[in-house]
Amino acid sequence: MRTLLVALPGLVLAGIGLTHPHHLDASTALWWQNMHIVLAVIFPLLGAAQWVLLDGSPRYVRYPARAAAFGYVVFYGALDALAGIGGGALAVQNGGRSPGDAAIFRIGNQLGTVGAWCFFAASLAIAVCALLRHRLKAVPGAFFLLVGSFLFLSSHIYWPKGVLACTCIAIGMAATSYASASGNSETEPSTRT
Repeated sequence: MRTLLVALPGLVLAGIGLTHPHHLDASTALWWQNMHIVLAVIFPLLGAAQWVLLDGSPRYVRYPARAAAFGYVVFYGALDALAGIGGGALAVQNGGRSPGDAAIFRIGNQLGTVGAWCFFAASLAIAVCALLRHRLKAVPGAFFLLVGSFLFLSSHIYWPKGVLACTCIAIGMAATSYASASGNSETEPSTRT
């Protein structure tokens, strides 16, 4: 069940990303605004999944990595609220983009960049801890999680790169969860007699 739950946010984001407009204008403004209202609930769940995957990590890694996951939730949430919901609402009201909304998108994107780097840092900690603890079983999860997190730095959830990023994140989180739940790690001594 945990494996499905940590994968679900990435899969939902990938699905929503298939419908994310590439440009905000009068024809896309209402969907842009409403989609980001939904995303305000989904984006934080990625950070929650990271939090769960950090269980069992050494404290000296877990605490800073969970702080990074929290940073992702806060700063990426600010991007969603400003450029997503706020930018969409302004475009609905103004019949499209206007010069006055540039500041909202600028600060939103700056905050989102901080959030995306926080997400990458927490993902890196998850991958390294999984590789050290579970060795070869953790390679697929670490690979997909790091590729997806790297792509997420510059792609948001836009098709195609953002959808690929979110799909890789979902696969990576699921595979990492599965590796940690499937028996003893390769570094633990056997308890068989």
